[in-house]
Amino acid sequence: MTSPVTQTFRAAFDFALDEFIRTLKEAQDYLGGGDNLAAIGALLLFDQQAEDVKAALRLFSRAVYNQRRYP
Repeated sequence: MTSPVTQTFRAAFDFALDEFIRTLKEAQDYLGGGDNLAAIGALLLFDQQAEDVKAALRLFSRAVYNQRRYP
């Protein structure tokens, strides 16, 4: 059974990934449409969102590890 902490961190990781993917797709759509400045603008959040994904991954992986270690 998955602990509530692990479920919470999994949801946070999933949300961070969804936002990251959405930003990348948005930038790709702008580039495909020839709107270079909009693509650059969309990717201004890229670095911050990458940090969010990394932080969420660390929390989620730690929760999974602790759940396996201390069932």
